[in-house]
Amino acid sequence: MLHGVCGRVRRGFTLIELLIVIAVVAMLIAILLPALGQARTAGRRTVVLARLHDMGAGNVAYMNDYKDALPVLADYEEKPILSLSVLAKTGAVPNQAFINPNTRDTLATEVSEDGRPVLADLGGEEVTASTVVDSGNIARVNFHCSFSYDNDVKPHGVWKPIVYMGDRADYEGGRTFSRNWKGAGMCLLWTDQHAEFSKTRTMADQADPNIYHHNEYGGEGGEEVRDGVEVTPGTLDTHMRYFSEEEDDGLLGDEGE
Repeated sequence: MLHGVCGRVRRGFTLIELLIVIAVVAMLIAILLPALGQARTAGRRTVVLARLHDMGAGNVAYMNDYKDALPVLADYEEKPILSLSVLAKTGAVPNQAFINPNTRDTLATEVSEDGRPVLADLGGEEVTASTVVDSGNIARVNFHCSFSYDNDVKPHGVWKPIVYMGDRADYEGGRTFSRNWKGAGMCLLWTDQHAEFSKTRTMADQADPNIYHHNEYGGEGGEEVRDGVEVTPGTLDTHMRYFSEEEDDGLLGDEGE
């Protein structure tokens, strides 16, 4: 009996068993990784929507203090990025609130002479009203704000909420649609202060061409039809942009992407 017990040899895994275990682990990883990636993306969207909502609340507070006017530095024809820097200063909005964590945008670290955070710079200098941004220098712009904005005075008595803030367009790629979510949609904020992720890329579904950062009734593109949607007086104008209207027209295409 003692000889029999001592003579036993502990049996390890065979090569086939090891390969099976490795295959099972690989399959589990292949199944879980996409789910984890989707969860991370969903988390980032939640963060962006919360930040848009917070900025919307800041806009409402500003409007209450300034007779229903949205923040502007000089006038409503300026680069809306400057308007958002005014909001950041007057509303004490933290610089992090202007960043979409799904982008390479960096936090603002510089402050202008009048105390506004520099939300975009070109070669280390703030992008101001006099800075001309075009296809020749757009790649050198450092973005410290991930959102476009419609700083125009909003019409009273409009029952349908209007989109007035959301993900920035793909300026470097010349595309009016945000590239932040790989074409799956974009984060938007409405004037009734609800923020949501819109999964559509078609104007027919949105029923508002101006969500795509271009087209303004009575101006350039006033007679355009995109995806079956005609720009008419009844079209709610959002005209979200980051730079001036002229710069947007020069940097972004009209393909509706």
